[in-house]
Amino acid sequence: MTDPTYKTIEELRAFLRICLAPGHGVEPRTVETLANLMRPWLVDDIAAHAPHLGQLRTAADDARTAYLTALGAWIADETAAATAGSEPL
Repeated sequence: MTDPTYKTIEELRAFLRICLAPGHGVEPRTVETLANLMRPWLVDDIAAHAPHLGQLRTAADDARTAYLTALGAWIADETAAATAGSEPL
């Protein structure tokens, strides 16, 4: 099965509205939940129709990666310092 590609903004927005509020007893989702669930093909479709959203997504992903890298480094330094007895945890 191939991933769908939405050719128009209207089709894409209609699909996303259904994803947010599927109905039939399924609880509505927040935009944040939807963004976390989106598959790469859907992220690509959104970026094709709204390049500014693609740029923001890339910046957010880059910021998250930088944060995780910095957090890991900070934890490693803190652990090394605590092992040496120079700083309490």
